[in-house]
Amino acid sequence: MIAGIISIILITLSLALINDVSLVFVFVVSFFYILIYSLALKKEDKNKKFVVRVDNKNIKKDFFLSEKDKSVFNQNTFPMIIIDSSYTITQSNVAFNSYIGKDANGMNLSLCLRSNELNTALSDALVNNKKGDIDFIIYDQVHKYMQAQVFPLSIKKDKYALVLMIDNTSQKMAEKVKSDFVSNVSHELKTPLTAIMGFIETINGPAKNDEPKKEKFLNIIQTEAERMQRLVNDTLSLSRIEESEYQIPNERVDLWLCCSSACDSIQSMADKKNISILFDRDYNQEYFYVKGNQDQITEIFENLLDNAITYSDANTEIKISLSDKDKNIEFKITDQGHGIPKDDIMRVSERFFRSKTANKYKKNSSGLGLSIVKHIVNRHAGNLSISSEEGVGSTFTVDLPKFS
Repeated sequence: MIAGIISIILITLSLALINDVSLVFVFVVSFFYILIYSLALKKEDKNKKFVVRVDNKNIKKDFFLSEKDKSVFNQNTFPMIIIDSSYTITQSNVAFNSYIGKDANGMNLSLCLRSNELNTALSDALVNNKKGDIDFIIYDQVHKYMQAQVFPLSIKKDKYALVLMIDNTSQKMAEKVKSDFVSNVSHELKTPLTAIMGFIETINGPAKNDEPKKEKFLNIIQTEAERMQRLVNDTLSLSRIEESEYQIPNERVDLWLCCSSACDSIQSMADKKNISILFDRDYNQEYFYVKGNQDQITEIFENLLDNAITYSDANTEIKISLSDKDKNIEFKITDQGHGIPKDDIMRVSERFFRSKTANKYKKNSSGLGLSIVKHIVNRHAGNLSISSEEGVGSTFTVDLPKFS
């Protein structure tokens, strides 16, 4: 526009000139001035980038984030996105891209996240300029429990929304485990309590003068009371272990001493079923020292031996072996029990879980023994592995770091 005005002025001046040479000179100067000015304008326009093309769509990008803001946005550990009024993601940080496994810039939100609650909050932010705090679930192979804050943004006449997300799946699962644990404990305690109360009423009522029945019922009451005591003790033990699971112990512990102590405490239980406990150790190795807590390592042996005796028939054998494995000490406990179904092996260390073949042994177990073992082994930075074959038996292998 300015170039046009200048050219008119120059042309007007040229008309006032007398000779033709001057007229030609003025027109030439005007022409070159307009040409140079036009080229300058094109160069200036070329250097101005207001819009970038992403996935063949004009996406306004870096439209309000300073270099410092972009750095904070991208380095934030929480997944964050900015969307426009068409629900297109104009900005996504590294955490969000990692979370969904791809670059989300330029994608429609529905291709990344599908949630009615999130869509409602975004609508409030974009239309009503309203901030929102929501909880929603991403339904995938594994459900993810998310919390999000939605902030309305207004840039000139355009409206956007900033979404900051927090994955609460671990917390929700922990709450579920805790809830299930309390529910399972209540259920496990209810069964023996019901039996005890029922037999006490029978002894005080119909069987009051029937000595043989009274003796029989009292034995049952004692068995159920022992079961309750075992359940309470195991529950308390598991709680203590979980509280200190992330504190690795550093004491020097004689593994063979722990094994011998556990065998002494469990021997009477084995004798009742005439089960022999055999030992196979590397006698070239005088001591097997590991890094840990002596009481808890002894508890590993006790629980594994208790488990082996409980789920084995009478007149069978249990074999214990210890061996030196470079940086670790390995011990195995092998029984001749009924074995564990293949599908259940991965779950037998869960609280109160019992395999399909274990139902008839239910009254003799709290269902917490292997869970206690798993948590103790974890605390000692060790490893627990289980191999089993139905009708043949099971082998529980524990590796613990050597003391050095």
